[in-house]
Amino acid sequence: MKLHIIRHAESEANKEQVIAGQLDYPLTDTGKHDAAAIAREYLKHYRPERVYASHLSRALQTASPFAEHLGLTPIQDSRIAEHHVGVFQGISYEKAKALFTSDQHSRNVWKWRPEGGESYEEVARRLGDFFSSLLCNTGPCLIVTHGSAMRVMRGLLEHTLPSYPERVPVNGEVWELEFTEMGKPHQIHSLFFNGLSYRSHSI
Repeated sequence: MKLHIIRHAESEANKEQVIAGQLDYPLTDTGKHDAAAIAREYLKHYRPERVYASHLSRALQTASPFAEHLGLTPIQDSRIAEHHVGVFQGISYEKAKALFTSDQHSRNVWKWRPEGGESYEEVARRLGDFFSSLLCNTGPCLIVTHGSAMRVMRGLLEHTLPSYPERVPVNGEVWELEFTEMGKPHQIHSLFFNGLSYRSHSI
């Protein structure tokens, strides 16, 4: 099964330099423009049979132009939502650095759960459940999700967890892989459309 995984376009949280987590920030006007432009270019090459999206507005708004052109309705799935970072949600990256103490940095980040949030280990568990549920399907799919979720996805799909990449995908970045089954390593390639995914957005 061919899968394409895309990070949502620029959100209001990206623009404001705040940590969104699972707070429901919409896309900016730039983000809406970019999502539509990437969809037009992407659909010249690929025709997914299903479009999955996180239930958060920024993912659904990014999925919308893809689904509209394909005559599909995005399938909302909270299992592919962003990492819930608890007390860090909605605050600036600058303030978060002050709160994220050196003691917390020394912990096992894989299992570290921010107050009111979830650990990366827990994120991996729900993502694994999502990908396992795709096994009954055979057609190509597009999955619209989030930056930190994609980091964990990469470790999950490349079978490297608890190690995962440090780099956060840029807004609009698209990954491609041939998905077989969970527990086997997959090769993931980054695709870029119309130059838009090269734009430097905040995480």
